[in-house]
Amino acid sequence: MRWRELLPGAGETPGRGTAALTAVAAVLLAGLGIGLYRAFAPEIGVPAIELGGGDQPVPFPPGTAAALGWDFAAIAGYGTAVLLGTTAALWVSQPRTAMHEIARFARVAGLVTVVSDVLENVLLLAATRDPDAVVLEFASAAAVTKFAGLLPATLLAAYGVILTLIRCARPVRRDAPDGLCSAALAPVDPVTTAGAGEQPAGARWRKGYRLPGGEPVGGTGFCLSGGGIRSASVALGALQPLREKLLGAQYLVSVSGGGYTAGALIQALTPACDPNQPPPGDSVSTPESALGPGSVEEDHVRRHVSYLATTPAELLTALGVLARGLLLSLFLVFAPAVVLGVATGWLYRHIPLTVFPADGYPAPRTGALISLGLTVVFAAVVSLVGRWIPPARVLFRQIARRTSSRLALLAALIAMLTLGVPALAWLAGRLLTLTPPTIALGSPFAALLLTYVSTLATVGWRNRKVVLKARDSLDALTAALPSSLLQRLLVIITITILALFWLLLFAAAITPLGEPDLLWAALGLVVVLVVLGGLIDETSLSLHPFYRERLACTFAVRAVRRTDGQVVAAPYPSTERSSLATYGRADGFPRVVFAAAANLTGEGRTSPGLNAVSYTMSSGWVGGPDVGWIETGRLQAEVPGRFQRDLTVQGAVAISGAAFASAMGRASRWYQILLALSGARLGTWLPNPDILLRRPPRADPAAWAYPALPHARRLPYLLREVVGIHSHADRLLHVTDGGHYDNLGLVELFRRRCTTIYCIDAGADEPPSASGLAAALALAAQELGVRVTLDDPWRAEPGGAEPLEPEHPLRALNSRLSDSPLITGTIHYPAESGQAGAGRLVVAKALLWRDLPYELLSYAAHHPEFPRDGTSDQFFDDGKFTAYAELGRQLGKHVLAHEAPEPEAVTEGAGAPDGLAPQPA
Repeated sequence: MRWRELLPGAGETPGRGTAALTAVAAVLLAGLGIGLYRAFAPEIGVPAIELGGGDQPVPFPPGTAAALGWDFAAIAGYGTAVLLGTTAALWVSQPRTAMHEIARFARVAGLVTVVSDVLENVLLLAATRDPDAVVLEFASAAAVTKFAGLLPATLLAAYGVILTLIRCARPVRRDAPDGLCSAALAPVDPVTTAGAGEQPAGARWRKGYRLPGGEPVGGTGFCLSGGGIRSASVALGALQPLREKLLGAQYLVSVSGGGYTAGALIQALTPACDPNQPPPGDSVSTPESALGPGSVEEDHVRRHVSYLATTPAELLTALGVLARGLLLSLFLVFAPAVVLGVATGWLYRHIPLTVFPADGYPAPRTGALISLGLTVVFAAVVSLVGRWIPPARVLFRQIARRTSSRLALLAALIAMLTLGVPALAWLAGRLLTLTPPTIALGSPFAALLLTYVSTLATVGWRNRKVVLKARDSLDALTAALPSSLLQRLLVIITITILALFWLLLFAAAITPLGEPDLLWAALGLVVVLVVLGGLIDETSLSLHPFYRERLACTFAVRAVRRTDGQVVAAPYPSTERSSLATYGRADGFPRVVFAAAANLTGEGRTSPGLNAVSYTMSSGWVGGPDVGWIETGRLQAEVPGRFQRDLTVQGAVAISGAAFASAMGRASRWYQILLALSGARLGTWLPNPDILLRRPPRADPAAWAYPALPHARRLPYLLREVVGIHSHADRLLHVTDGGHYDNLGLVELFRRRCTTIYCIDAGADEPPSASGLAAALALAAQELGVRVTLDDPWRAEPGGAEPLEPEHPLRALNSRLSDSPLITGTIHYPAESGQAGAGRLVVAKALLWRDLPYELLSYAAHHPEFPRDGTSDQFFDDGKFTAYAELGRQLGKHVLAHEAPEPEAVTEGAGAPDGLAPQPA
């Protein structure tokens, strides 16, 4: 085998045998070089000589020249090993990922390390004959650069070698399919190139209309908005009078709380098929009767509508689950601070980049300052050279730019190791010395309590009832401040305190400089971290499993006829997994689509400011146009067992309704960080269809390097939630509430080019204007080029109705009454959608109007927050459920009474996007 085959060209990945040989060679060469040095070089404390600079005693100890001579053997060994190891790291890290870029930086750092080590040895050999102080300082600078570059180089080389050996040893699944391209649709890069005569916006719109094969377009579509149990209650009531229209629809798209009702409907229509659980009777639900007025399913939902906790014991359980997640999440975040601190202290003990005096500031070495200055200068020079290279020499300009940026990153690492970390450790020592013991011991408990209180406040930040009560109970100053501002201040203070505690733990663990007792304690923490962070799924530490199970207790129910002839509501047993591929569809019922959001950050792949893209889940497909589509049944067969629970109807309902998460679209980043730290997060990590679609076939020699799906969502995924890193190239995507993309689900129906759309909007929009509808229409215009001409939307504004007479008992409702709860409009699809013509949009908003029944208007008069109870209020009682469900029924009747005209005829299939042949409805 030729040597060049061990190092394929840029972007190439070798076969399994070559890769394994490369990894083994890296280990052997590193061991050989270091072994020769340790076997023959005299032990004279070379690191102290290398870093000592001009202030160290001279002449050097006897044997220094011999040790430096044998050090060249070590350089050859570890230098070649670092080159091979970082190359292996590039093979096993996918392009466009952060790890791939880190591996590239590590390879440059390894090259700088080797050059610096050789230069340092040459200078020290010269100093053995003529110990000049200037030469020694430059040798010290070279040593600082060497050790700073060696840190990332060795870590990434070890990562590459270990992962390469693991993946090469992974058995090939002969029963696995050769890729998924036959049952999937890969995404298109957002930086699209327009065709001849086509505008860039048109290319983006064409991408937005891409659907997998077999998905019909056109026809009627229903969408149910987000809004928690409030939206679920309204949707349940509205779909009862609209049932005939619903059954004639092509799609039912649900978001968040709307998914509670959509999930309940589709689960009610699925016969029992758990072989381990005998059915309590024959299922009698039909598409026409499921969750109908007075049905046993509706009665079951009514009795369990306070799904999070119906009794004080269940409420305590919910608070306990939150406290458990808080403790475990904080441990997983703070324990690494201690481990990293102890490891850093051990590093400074054996490689004294900075001297830590017993009492005093750890002043940097002169060599460290020279190293930092020279690295910055070299980075600047390379950058300037890159600017002078002619534009035609694109490759050389790119090499110069990348080298300059990596040298700048190396300079930042040198500054951190020689200036930042020692200063932080000194400051931590001073703080611990000045802090009284009682405060030092009580501070962690106070911070924990503050975090718990802040988390509860964050979860309730949209509760209008809390705000209204605060106006009467708080003093003038507090009442004058918006409730969200007070909560944001509390959250900011909490996160700041937690960040300071993390830094304090890290810095305080450095100053003992790796004492044996601390090393054993750190080793114990590592064992616990491996168990909790490496073996336990981090999603199980969040509220997501609890939320999914509680929703199932209320909405997973079917009507059955027992042997005695009585029809009863039979809740799903906990052992029955409602597989999305089989339970997510029913004969005679529309295709149910649960709309969620996949969070992406910092890559320009989302609408401006949104930080999320569409991620839908249905019985047919999972994914979206920006992340690719994969067949649901195929995905369920591919994923490890821990993901199976989320690929169910119950899982899809919970994921689509994960309103409180560590990534929430446009929501404040402060809230998201706290929710990630506290464990009060509802989102989860699901497979990235794009990664599965890019998997090469088994016959490809490079298939070994492609990563398999992780078997658990381990500690790194929790850390990504805390710092907010969500890449499109990750194997898993952080999927949360569909409202973080579009709270109405309208965009998904526009994507499917529905010609008649009924939208049940129970969002608690603050007047004036329907902000949720406005946001959805703006997003549709940007992503799909859809334009909607509204007829007279201002009739749906609260306060716009003809006022009640001054003597009317309900005159206080005048400011809350609308002229009509309907907003209608005409949908105009662009040519890029593949069809011509227009459609009709009917939005039924949960508002109050004069013709509502007496009992509803009476309820509204006694409950000022109705019909905009906060989404955080999930503890509905029978009175609230009855009021919102009845409001939904009246909305449905109002839609029937004010039927929209038929839309203009459309032509299906004209100009369909590439790779997509629209099928008739």
